[in-house]
Amino acid sequence: MDMKSILTLLLSTYVLASSPVAISDFSNSLENELGLKLSRLDDVVRKIRIRKPNVFEKWLMNKSGAEATYNDKTNTIVLRQKNWRGDRIVSSSDFPTGQEYQFTILASTIFHELMHADFDVLIKGSRTRSDIALKNTQRWFSQNIPGVNAHIAAHEFFGYTASDLILGIKSKLQDIYMAHGINSYKNTCFGKKGLKRIKDRLFPDGDIHFKDTLKISSFASVFTPNTIFVKGKDFNIKDKNFPDSYRKDVYQHFVDNYHAPNNSSDLLEIATREYGELLQKCFEGI
Repeated sequence: MDMKSILTLLLSTYVLASSPVAISDFSNSLENELGLKLSRLDDVVRKIRIRKPNVFEKWLMNKSGAEATYNDKTNTIVLRQKNWRGDRIVSSSDFPTGQEYQFTILASTIFHELMHADFDVLIKGSRTRSDIALKNTQRWFSQNIPGVNAHIAAHEFFGYTASDLILGIKSKLQDIYMAHGINSYKNTCFGKKGLKRIKDRLFPDGDIHFKDTLKISSFASVFTPNTIFVKGKDFNIKDKNFPDSYRKDVYQHFVDNYHAPNNSSDLLEIATREYGELLQKCFEGI
């Protein structure tokens, strides 16, 4: 094989996915399961490329353990093969019942990378609240974390907020379901003794409906990271007293643009839509 052929092989971009069609099933899954609204992602995707790795990139990803990469010079996201089904990105329907958690894990990484792109192609230079919030975040890193690339650190704080949001909503919903006697992985109810204890505690008046058992007044401090990973190093920003006001400002981007929940009571609408009927059936005759 001559050098030209080798370069062609290494630089091959495989399947491009710079159309919203490629992420539509992915977005629909997150909207249905987590209550997010992801139409903004269509605007992001139109300005970037999403593709599978070429041979050289596969080697690099295997060596580093990276599940995905984002190149801010070319605005290109590269996702491992397991994130694809043909020319589209995975959706929850690609996984058997009881294994949907596999989609959640992949989705957290994909959304993380998409938010790197959102940062670059829509937020940066927009003079919006989000732009100001991320500039403040970058300034904080430059003043408080010696030796770190402040721009990359702000990027990663934003990205990890995105992935924590996906994993966090799913986890908090599971907590709510468990507190109400539902095993959501199996779509089944607890045993009668357990349901009786739950009914006595939550529904003494017999009015069966999802209640806010978590009592979390703001997710801004819950779904933003305490540690970020930048160029092979972990940085604990909680110990450096990263300002709560900055967490709130960054998280607000997800509330305003992706319909992220403000607090745990915001999750009850999702719970009712997904498991309200099962909840009623669980407590029949209890």
